[in-house]
Amino acid sequence: ATETVRKPYVRHRSAWWWTKNPRYVLFQFREMSSFFVVLYAFLVLWQLWALRGGEDAYYAFLLMWYSRPMMILNAVVLAFAVLHSVTWFALTAKVPLFRIRGRPPPAAFVIGANFAIWIGLSFLIVKLLYGGF
Repeated sequence: ATETVRKPYVRHRSAWWWTKNPRYVLFQFREMSSFFVVLYAFLVLWQLWALRGGEDAYYAFLLMWYSRPMMILNAVVLAFAVLHSVTWFALTAKVPLFRIRGRPPPAAFVIGANFAIWIGLSFLIVKLLYGGF
């Protein structure tokens, strides 16, 4: 008996297939934002390392920190950190941890509560660092 050998179907896909759907683009940016959050954590660790090195080392770090390229990098990191936080808050509404009268709470309530806690804690931290109590 003769057998026919068939080649498996291989679908060719562009590396940029995800750019055609805005939801996939947002997902990719959210995933990329975690890199910038980690980058900022390393910058803070670098600052602590410079602080440990003494007054001259910390002054050199501050000169670098307040340079124009670092200010631009900090603005980019802040934008990605806000994107990361906002999209994460939107995701928390998808997994209800509690129920109100047997139903999950409205998504707007969960997202709004997250933003209120975020703003409240940010205000508290700024008050502690700069305003005192």
